[in-house]
Amino acid sequence: MADKLEPCLQYGIKHWHPSDRPKSAYSSNAHPNPPDPKQVRWHDTNIMFTDSQVLDNIRSSTKDSTKDDESDSVNLSTGPKTTFCYICSTLEEHKRHLLQYRPKRQVSAKPRIEYVAPRPRVKQKMIEEAPNIGDHLYRVDIYTGDKVNAGTTGEVFITIKGSRDVLYRTKLSKKTSNFSFMRNTKESFFLKGPRLGNLEIITIEHEGGKRSLRWFLDRVEITDMKTGMMWVFKCQEWFDSPDSRDLIGKEKEQPIIDYDITVHTGNKSFGGTDANIYLTIYGARGQSPKIHLVDSSKGQKCFEKGSVDKFRISQRDLGELKKIRIEHDGKGVASGWHLEKITIATNTPKQTYYFLYGGFIGKDVGKGHLYREIFAKKSLPKEVTTGYQIDENGAKTTYVVSVQTGDVKYAGTDANVFIQFCGKDGRATRKIKLDDSRNNFERGALEQYKVEAPDVGSISHIIVGHDNSGPGAGWFLDEVKIKRYILKKEASKYVKKEQEKRDKKEAARRKSREESPNQRRKKRRDEDSEESEEEEVRRKVTPPLYEESVFPCNQWLANDEGDGLVQMELKSASNTLHFSENSQEEKVHYTVIVHTGKVQYAGTDADVFIQMFGENGRCSRRTKLDDAKNNFEKGMEDIFELEDVNLGTLSHIVIGHDDSGSGSGWFLDDVIIRKHLTKKEIKTHVEKEKKKLREKAKTKQRQRKKRRELSDTESEEEEEEAPFRTPDYEEFYFPCNKWLDKKEDDGKIERQLKCMKKQLHYKGEAGHEALNTVYQIIVKTGTKSFAGTDANVYIQLHGKKGLETPRLPLDDEKNNFEKGQTDVFKLETIDVGPLALVTIGHDGSGPGAGWFLDEVRVRRYIQKKEAKEYIKRGRDKPLYEESVFPCNRWLSSSDDDRKIERQLKCDQRTLHCE
Repeated sequence: MADKLEPCLQYGIKHWHPSDRPKSAYSSNAHPNPPDPKQVRWHDTNIMFTDSQVLDNIRSSTKDSTKDDESDSVNLSTGPKTTFCYICSTLEEHKRHLLQYRPKRQVSAKPRIEYVAPRPRVKQKMIEEAPNIGDHLYRVDIYTGDKVNAGTTGEVFITIKGSRDVLYRTKLSKKTSNFSFMRNTKESFFLKGPRLGNLEIITIEHEGGKRSLRWFLDRVEITDMKTGMMWVFKCQEWFDSPDSRDLIGKEKEQPIIDYDITVHTGNKSFGGTDANIYLTIYGARGQSPKIHLVDSSKGQKCFEKGSVDKFRISQRDLGELKKIRIEHDGKGVASGWHLEKITIATNTPKQTYYFLYGGFIGKDVGKGHLYREIFAKKSLPKEVTTGYQIDENGAKTTYVVSVQTGDVKYAGTDANVFIQFCGKDGRATRKIKLDDSRNNFERGALEQYKVEAPDVGSISHIIVGHDNSGPGAGWFLDEVKIKRYILKKEASKYVKKEQEKRDKKEAARRKSREESPNQRRKKRRDEDSEESEEEEVRRKVTPPLYEESVFPCNQWLANDEGDGLVQMELKSASNTLHFSENSQEEKVHYTVIVHTGKVQYAGTDADVFIQMFGENGRCSRRTKLDDAKNNFEKGMEDIFELEDVNLGTLSHIVIGHDDSGSGSGWFLDDVIIRKHLTKKEIKTHVEKEKKKLREKAKTKQRQRKKRRELSDTESEEEEEEAPFRTPDYEEFYFPCNKWLDKKEDDGKIERQLKCMKKQLHYKGEAGHEALNTVYQIIVKTGTKSFAGTDANVYIQLHGKKGLETPRLPLDDEKNNFEKGQTDVFKLETIDVGPLALVTIGHDGSGPGAGWFLDEVRVRRYIQKKEAKEYIKRGRDKPLYEESVFPCNRWLSSSDDDRKIERQLKCDQRTLHCE
C-alpha cells in the first residue's frame, strides 16, 4: 500500500502514526464550529478516509447531528484499517494526488544544447552509369591434353586476377551451336576487360550435365594484345563435373629483335624541325611504348631539311606491323615538320615496311594536330624505287584525265599538279604532271588532259596532289575522271570470257529442257529460249573500247585546310566499260525543291549552292541555285531544274551560301529532290513489275482451279485490280530546320543533310482527280489565357505508307483560332491513306502569336476503290475515317519549349460507316 500512497510521503513519516498525527484535516475556516469528537467517527484512527458526503451532512445543519450513527458512517471501501493518510481529507483528494503525481527527473549538470534544424536535402536524380567493362583485349588459348577421352562438351568458365584489376567469371564459348573442347587441340578466345596489369591467378571452372563428364586441361596461355605480354598457367589435371582449379601463372619471355628505322625529312622550305620526335609501333602482337627518336652518337642535329636519319631500337617481337603513330611536342621556333616517309626493317623475319606521308605536321597545319597515324605497306610500286614501271611488253596506252575543281571560295591553285595511276594488280605509273598552256585549275573549271603512259590494267586508285608552290597554293578538288583505252590483248581476253559465259548458259538451258518432265513447260521454255537465243546471236560480243573510272574527292589539298595534306590517295567509286566512242555518260534530270522557313528574317539574298552525293560514292558538281525570281524569301518554295550525272540512290547533300550581302542568314526548312529515272532504270523497274504481275496471275489461276466456280463480275473486278504502273521519278527528302548563319545556332553557313525518306512515284500518280480525296480538319483551341492566335496556321498530313500532302494553309473568312473555339476546314488534296502523323504550326506573325492547341481531328473520306475492298471482306461500306491527334501544348516562341511547329501522333482512329 505504501506504493499506492507514495505522493503523500513527502509530508513526512509522522502522518502514519496515530499518536503523532494532526488532530484533524477539518478546515476551521469552512466550519467555525467543529463537531464533537464523540459524535463524529471520522477522527477514529481505524478509519482511513472520510467520505465527502459525510462532511456535507455535517456542514448542512447541527440539528441533524443527533441522527443515527449508521447514516453518518464513513466509506470504508479502500485498504485495510491499519493504514492512514492524514494529509488528505477525503478519498477524492487522495485520488487526485495519485493522478497528478509525476516523478521528477534528475537534472543533469550539462547545459541544454539548443537544437538547430539542418538544411533540407534536395533529392538528386541518380544517374545509373553503365559498368566499365573495359576495352583491353586479351587472347586466351586453351590447350586440351593428349589423353583418352580428354575432351569435353561441358561449359568452361574463366576468372582472371591481375595486379591491378579482375576480369570476373566469363564463359569460354563460340558462335557454333555444337562447340566442344576436343582432345589434343588448341582453342583461342578473345576477351575484353579492364587493364589487369601483371596476371597472377586464374580460376578455371568446368560444368556439365553429367557427373561422368571429365576434361583433361594441359595448360592455359593468356596474351595481352596491346602490350604483347604472355603468361602461361600449367594444369595437367583432370576436371570432374562440376569442378574448378586455381592456377598460378608465369610470364613467358618474349624474343627481343632489332628494328631499323629510317626517317626521311622532306626537301621543302622550313621542312626541318628542332622538336622532339616520338614513335609508337603497332603490330599484330601488340604495340611498343612511345619511343623518343634521338641519336646521341651523331654530332649534328636530326630531322633537318632533306635529311635521312637512321635509328636502331631493340624491342620485343610485335609480329606483322600494322601502323605507326608519329608525333612531336611542338617545341622550338617554326616547329612544323615535313615528313616524307618512314621505313622500318626487321631481320627476323627479313621484311621492310613502308609508311608514306608526304606532308607537314604542325600547329598551323590542318586542324593543328601534332600527330599522324600512318598505315603500313609491305611493298611499293616499282616507280617509287626505279622511277618508272613498264609492263612485260612495254605497251603503253592513252589516258584521258578530266579534273573538276570545286566551286568554293579560293578553290583554284597555281601550284604544279601531278597524278599517278595505280592498277589492281600492283602496277603503277610514275607521277605525271598535268599542265598545258592554259591557266589551269581555276575555281569551278573542268580541265581535260591526254596522257601516254604504261598500261596498269583496271585502275584501283590514284594519287593526286601538288607541290604547294606559290602563294595561296591550296586547292579544292571535286572529282577526277579517267578514260583508259583498252589494248587489243585485254580486249580479246574480255571477248573470250564473255563467249565462255554464253556457252555455259546455253549448256544449262539444253540440260533443263532434257530433264523437264512436263511437255507444256518444255514448249514454253523452248519458245522463250529461242527468242533469247536469236537476240544473243544478233548481239555479238563487242570488244570494249575504253574503261571509265570515277574518283570522287570533295576535299581540300592544302596545308591550312582539312587534314593538312597536299597529296591524297583516291579510291575508285565506279569502273564502267564503254564499247564505242560516242557512248557518253547519260545525264539525269533533277528537280530541286527548297523550302525556306517561316521564322522572322528567314530569307536570304546570298548565293545558294547545292551538291548531291550518291550511295555509290559519286557526287555532282557544286551548282548555284538561281533563276530570274527573287528566291529564298520567308516561307517560299523555290523549284530548280538541274542536269547532272546519274548518282543512283542519293545518300546526302551539301547545301549552303557564300554569306554575301547584309543579313545573309538563312533559315532552311527542308530540301526535296526528284530524280527523274532514265530509260534503262525505267526498263528495269518495268521488268520487276511485270514479274510481280506474272506471279500474281499464277497464284490467281491456282486459286481458280481450287475454287472451280467464279462469277463473271468477280473475274472482271480481279482484272481491274491489277493495273500496270510505270515509274516516273524517285523523291528524296532532306530535312534541316536550322539556320545557315554565322550569328545563329552553331554558326555554320554550309550543312550536310542526310536523306531521311525516299519514295518512288509512278506516272499519273500526282494531280489525278481519282487519287484525290476530301479531308475535314477540326482544330480545337485551348481555354487558357491568351490561347488564341492571329498568325497564319498550316497543316501537313502524313500517311502510314510514307505518302504525305504538301503544306496546306488553314484559313477562311472567319476569325479563326480564338480561345476555346473549334474551327472546321474542308480541303481536297492527295489521298495518303490511313494517317500516322500530322505536322501543324504557324508563321509567328502578329503580336501575341503564341497559340495553345488542344487537339486536331481529321476526317478522311473513303474513295470508292477502297470502299469496295471493305465490302469484299464482309464489312459495311465506310463513309470516312476519323483520326484524333492530341496536343495540349503551346505553339509559341516564348512559352513551353518555344516551338511554333509540332508533329502530332495519331492517338485514336475510328471508321464511320454509312
